[in-house]
Amino acid sequence: MNKAFLRTQACSRLVSLKPEDFTAAGRDAARRLSLIPGWDDFCSVLAFISLPDEIDTQPVLETAFHAGKRVFVPRVEGESLEFRRIFPADDPGAFCRGCFGVREPEGGQILDAEDFPVLAVVPGLAFDRNGGRLGRGGGYYDRFFAGLDAAGFPYTAAGFCVECQLVERVPVDLLDRIMDCVLVGRGSNSQRGSTVIVPL
Repeated sequence: MNKAFLRTQACSRLVSLKPEDFTAAGRDAARRLSLIPGWDDFCSVLAFISLPDEIDTQPVLETAFHAGKRVFVPRVEGESLEFRRIFPADDPGAFCRGCFGVREPEGGQILDAEDFPVLAVVPGLAFDRNGGRLGRGGGYYDRFFAGLDAAGFPYTAAGFCVECQLVERVPVDLLDRIMDCVLVGRGSNSQRGSTVIVPL
């Protein structure tokens, strides 16, 4: 199965979900953040501001703030991601619409060496049980992680998704960053608990 076909499948599954499914899944998965190895040692959490067709990340932001972590969200600068710090009391008006309609901070402290180690909560269209991730095709996160690896910064990459985004296998290229774990949130109609999947 190629990436283009898998993206089409993933998008069609997401369209069938209701807003409350994304909200419930976000709350569900965020409850498991503290189970990620190294949680107590992370200085910062890199999250993302979710789109309407993505698992809700507001619970992740709230959990990270409550735990006393520094919280950063991405801003697209050319072909790169630049993570900027946000605070619980930030005015929503301080965010602008960036690439792909994503809300981005207009200002704020840029992620620096003193903010590591970090937990990076990563979006995607599909994930598999080996940590394979299918993004939207821009390669922003893969380039960002390659930069962290080259600089030797310590971090953990955690995929964050709704249950229907978990697939049997995601095609992986040499430049694709494998996730260290995947947090899978259940929707509002599920009676099962959330799952933390750690690649072997």
